Amino acid sequence: MVNRDWSPFSRMKSVFVIAALVMTAAVVYLSRNHADYGNALPPGLPTDVPIVAGTVLSSRRTLFEDGMGYVLDLQTDLSYEEVVEFYRDMLGIGWIADAPGMGAQFSVGRSRLGDTRVFLEIHSSGASTHVTLAVHLGRWW
Repeated sequence: MVNRDWSPFSRMKSVFVIAALVMTAAVVYLSRNHADYGNALPPGLPTDVPIVAGTVLSSRRTLFEDGMGYVLDLQTDLSYEEVVEFYRDMLGIGWIADAPGMGAQFSVGRSRLGDTRVFLEIHSSGASTHVTLAVHLGRWW
């Protein structure tokens, strides 16, 4: 016969143990899926994602609503029109929509490379053009 102690202290101890396990799992999960690579390209970035010639301002691994991915902020000396044409050619985007009212040249686009989805913003308000790429890998691990 098993003697189970279901006193309030025993139940509270069980709740604390379960809470500690959940918190540990959350920390491990979040630390594995978020990383800042500074001005370097992320090591796991798919090689078929085109990167315009220029400077990587920031790059990071993050979680999206559909799984892991990367966000890159780039700056280039190419003109706004050259950058739009580059991504049209490289991603096969039939459209890149202008976003009027932004006070600068600003466009958005999206494409699919196999299971990878790429969302981009291109904007220019002066001598340089900025690109933000959100690369959704479509997987959790």
